[in-house]
Amino acid sequence: MVLNEAQYKDFEAVVGPSNISTNKAILETYTYNWCVEFLNEIEGKEPIPFYITPAAVILPGSTEEVVQIVKLCNKHGLQFKAQSTGLGPWNQPSSEKSIVLDMRRMNKIVKIDEKNLYAVVEPYVTGAQLQAELLKHGLNCHMPGAGPQVSPLASATSMCGPGFTSSNTGFSGRNVLGTEWVLPTGEVLQIGSLGLTDDPDWFHGDGPGPSLRGIMRGFTGTKSGLGVFTRVAIRLFPFPCEPTIFNKIKGTIPKYDLESIELMRYHIFSLRDYDEVEKALLRIAEEEIAFMVFHASNFALMCLFSPTKEEMLQKISIYSRIKNPVLVMIVARTQREFDYKEKALAAIVEELGLKDVTALAGRKKFTPPKISYAEALRSALGMHGFLATGAFQSTHGAMDTINFCKHIMQANIPLKRKYIKKGVLADDRGEGVWTESFEHGHFFHAEMPTMYDQTDRESIKGMAEYLMECNQLDLEERLGIPFFIEGDEMHDWYGPQCSNYHLWLRKIKAMFDPNAVADSGFYISAKK
Repeated sequence: MVLNEAQYKDFEAVVGPSNISTNKAILETYTYNWCVEFLNEIEGKEPIPFYITPAAVILPGSTEEVVQIVKLCNKHGLQFKAQSTGLGPWNQPSSEKSIVLDMRRMNKIVKIDEKNLYAVVEPYVTGAQLQAELLKHGLNCHMPGAGPQVSPLASATSMCGPGFTSSNTGFSGRNVLGTEWVLPTGEVLQIGSLGLTDDPDWFHGDGPGPSLRGIMRGFTGTKSGLGVFTRVAIRLFPFPCEPTIFNKIKGTIPKYDLESIELMRYHIFSLRDYDEVEKALLRIAEEEIAFMVFHASNFALMCLFSPTKEEMLQKISIYSRIKNPVLVMIVARTQREFDYKEKALAAIVEELGLKDVTALAGRKKFTPPKISYAEALRSALGMHGFLATGAFQSTHGAMDTINFCKHIMQANIPLKRKYIKKGVLADDRGEGVWTESFEHGHFFHAEMPTMYDQTDRESIKGMAEYLMECNQLDLEERLGIPFFIEGDEMHDWYGPQCSNYHLWLRKIKAMFDPNAVADSGFYISAKK
């Protein structure tokens, strides 16, 4: 459907004629997104990379305009779906009566508070933009594994947000401070210290009494299913080395180079088994010496440290010698700090008998390219995941202890190998995984990135079947709730196994969204 004339004029009066469209060519561009093809396969549709066409696209420019748009949706019986930078199928409307709120006009860094270590951003500020401004102050922000091109606001309020630097910067759900939230009724709710005083500030995400952050975002966010977030304060961190390092980059894409990597060093360990991986990750994380510490497959490391597909293929023989890799990145501001971290790591290596292959892998030298240090600091390593096939998605994704995550890794290998043997998934020996630490080793995250061919029907079908089997495995083996639980069917599937949380989630949805105007296709509806 498209808006009728009266509806169109109401919305146009709010945002102006240049910021609303029902033009078919415009609307169709909002139906494409990454990974939509296997979502269509799961839902029994043609596996094309296009989803449901929205009723209109509107570009609000302020919180006040968002409020008016939401109230008009209530008036006209329409739904809204807000998106920031828009990466992934969860940004898509699930109903033809949904209006996409493209938040790109709200793109300001509202405030950087150096003293209290927080920044306030609007929805369309990207991680790269925010970090570039923070570098002027010697500060850093957390960025999710999705990369620096995505919205910190969306990650903090509406998604999950683990990242390569999580051992140093936490994850998005832990970094939310004061928040401005337009509810599905059109009311504006200010969370945390923002709503507590006559002279509000953004420095804290909670207040006296129960916290609303659990309702606002929970584990992985509501993905616009409970309203629109227009501004959020996020926690900041000291930048781990001298920000002037980025002045030493030369070359052109993708062949960038970094002149100097002083006070920075990668260590890659080749380990005997998953028990050794568990011990290494736990010990290194709890000592708080690493800017990055994570486990990934040797195939993943080959992608991370290759600027092009050609170079990736040339490195297969080197990386195949690395078993059960753990990557550690040491970064420091001073020589004394760097020496301390290196000595602490050396003591752990001796204690656990770890094998460091950074300098030598088999008969060939293994040295990560210098530019990979800059990519790590800018949280850009994840984009290398597209090198091998052009498409990938993750399964599982629980957050718990490292022992729990190890169990997930081991249980998934035979399942993935079954689909690799069918020839529908890329062959990473079934070991494709990313396990990252949080909070000094007390908390870990494990997901299984899986590559498929988005141009091949059988590969798309295989990926969809593998994804559903992974979900079933989570239930059967008690592997926790994956971070991609979206929609009524999946919540009804998992809820009875997890304290009937889905019943409470529906009560929350009904209370906050009585007229069901917030598109709930990737959240939950008030009624089954």
